[in-house]
Amino acid sequence: MPGSPVRLAIASADEAVAQGLRRMLAEQSHRVVVVDDGCDAVDVVLHDGDDREHEVVLRANGAAARVPLRIGVEQIVAMVEAAARPSTASADLVGLTGREMEVLGLIAEGLTNQEIADRVYVSINSVKTYIRAAYRKIGVNSRSQAAVWCLQHGIVRRPQ
Repeated sequence: MPGSPVRLAIASADEAVAQGLRRMLAEQSHRVVVVDDGCDAVDVVLHDGDDREHEVVLRANGAAARVPLRIGVEQIVAMVEAAARPSTASADLVGLTGREMEVLGLIAEGLTNQEIADRVYVSINSVKTYIRAAYRKIGVNSRSQAAVWCLQHGIVRRPQ
């Protein structure tokens, strides 16, 4: 329902992290409502685990997307909102290559350039080249902007 707050579950093994996020996000309750992990009514999962843990948490909660914790509160809220309400625009419209879309998706998952290079078996300089080209095509200047764009355009992997 447009205008209603996004229902967010926090998936963190660190209770201090989870409680800190709950307090920070409480100020944004008009945009994001933190629900108990395990609740069936979840739109997005905010995580700090590895990929296998993410998929388990997503499926268990019925969430549409996940958002990494490696960013600030404003970026977290923007990404959570974007993840819950993706647009119908296609990445193909801006001319991204398959590799550029893959790299953007990994950025949106919170991976560093080195982690991306290791994952897709290319040099870190190649990763930087893909990122520069993709940023230029989608009109962003930062990782957090790119991550939001990816969520809005369905680049990030979603559970089946």
